[in-house]
Amino acid sequence: MKNIHKKIIPFVYLCCTALCFNCFATTKDKPFFKVSPTVCITETKQAVCEFNIQVSFILDPFKELCIEISNRPQYTQCYTQRGVIEERFKIAANKEFKVQLIDPLTNLVVIEQILSVANYEANDYRLRRRFGWSL
Repeated sequence: MKNIHKKIIPFVYLCCTALCFNCFATTKDKPFFKVSPTVCITETKQAVCEFNIQVSFILDPFKELCIEISNRPQYTQCYTQRGVIEERFKIAANKEFKVQLIDPLTNLVVIEQILSVANYEANDYRLRRRFGWSL
């Protein structure tokens, strides 16, 4: 019985260790990515919505990522530095568009955020309420 015990304990230990490593192993996770604001509201008569967006992201687990704005390809920029990266862009748009993080090595979109443009139409009338008393 003691010989079986000596052979089983290392095997059980090895299996538990392998299972433990598999629990923590992950595929390439998506990096932290935040775009704000995500909606621009225009008046009905206004054709284009102009607003400043802030893009914040972290490269991990990637070595390099590029920001691309779908309706403004001239804004495409790539980054390799570590830590939180924050960029601000002034955008003029009349329809929804995407802000994407792209892996330049594979040219695949890692994560994206859709920004939308909404029209606000104010009512021209005012509801008046009359009371039976006055001052």
